[in-house]
Amino acid sequence: MTIMNNTESTFLLGYVEQALGASQDPLDPPISVSCNGSLAKWRDKLNFIDIRVNDPGLKQDKEAFEKMLEKTQELGIEAILTLPEFIGKSHKVPPLPNSNSTSSKQEDEKIRGKRKIYQRPERLVHFRPCYLSIPTALKGNKIYTQLNVEDCLPIIEMGAKYGVKNIIVPVSEPGQFIDPLAEKQFKKSLKVICEEASKTGMKVLLRNGGISAPVFKKIAKEFGVGLAYNVGIALLECDNIVEVYNQNSEYIKVVMFQQLIQGLDKWVSKREETEKSLKEMLKAEKDYNKGLADKDLPYAEKVLIRYNDAYYAYIDANKNNLYNLGLFQNGDLNIIPLLKDIHKDIEQGKTRYLLLETVPNTKNNDIIMRYVVPDNFTGRF
Repeated sequence: MTIMNNTESTFLLGYVEQALGASQDPLDPPISVSCNGSLAKWRDKLNFIDIRVNDPGLKQDKEAFEKMLEKTQELGIEAILTLPEFIGKSHKVPPLPNSNSTSSKQEDEKIRGKRKIYQRPERLVHFRPCYLSIPTALKGNKIYTQLNVEDCLPIIEMGAKYGVKNIIVPVSEPGQFIDPLAEKQFKKSLKVICEEASKTGMKVLLRNGGISAPVFKKIAKEFGVGLAYNVGIALLECDNIVEVYNQNSEYIKVVMFQQLIQGLDKWVSKREETEKSLKEMLKAEKDYNKGLADKDLPYAEKVLIRYNDAYYAYIDANKNNLYNLGLFQNGDLNIIPLLKDIHKDIEQGKTRYLLLETVPNTKNNDIIMRYVVPDNFTGRF
């Protein structure tokens, strides 16, 4: 929690919220402190929330984000905003096969299998990454979308309206480093973002991932930005986490303890599977609609089996149980040395926001608090 002692050191403990827009989330199961009631339950155990605004330009779910900002104000919880990193596009969910259709019982069971019965959503939302600048090596890759700086300005404006003091800008995807050409484009957009943010005293923080240390320091010097250091992404990019933290301590304000897939190979594999199954689903949808248009119901019902297969394949591909495990819970990352250095910085009077990218969990809280609470702290938290 927020701790202020004789040296005026401060740290805040927070959680991520990235399932606000239409209750959708790039992760499955989602990380949300509001959709499952955790926000009210945990309001005395967290100081801030990092709200991931996966709605460029606030064109679809502005009301949901504003309600969240209003709620955090009421509860005395600080809000940090993160600019869009994903763009969601909705697709139709296939209807279940007609029980009276010509499809065999065996084919029908192939779809349902031993799955738990659940309420199907009306739409399936597929997320694709978007950034202010795409590395040249990824140009032309349809998976990635260029984020327009104009779509960031309404988010900054909304943040200013509700007194947001920090805004995070994802630079690039882990392992996909921006090159000189992409850096030029990124700086062009960042300049506009920094100018707008500075009008209300909002601090801009770049998130690591796809940006080298020399490039970050050059940009930090030019624009006066800070750093939101994600240790999960750092792990993927093979950083010496403690060393990099100490080298950039003067820039770091937020430290993120992220639940992330172990290794870029699994990261890439997951994306390939979701893209492949979505492509199959859209193709089956097209064939199904053609069968209906031609009034060839036996063909349409046959295709509907394939349509549902592709839908379930997408659901399976998008699920990732590894996301539920903290990197420091399952042994992939030993954060104790890092927490000890954060502890030293806090005692020296530096402010640190410690962000847990999980649904609130007492075990996570206990680990963090055990190592970062200042030695001379005598109050309660």
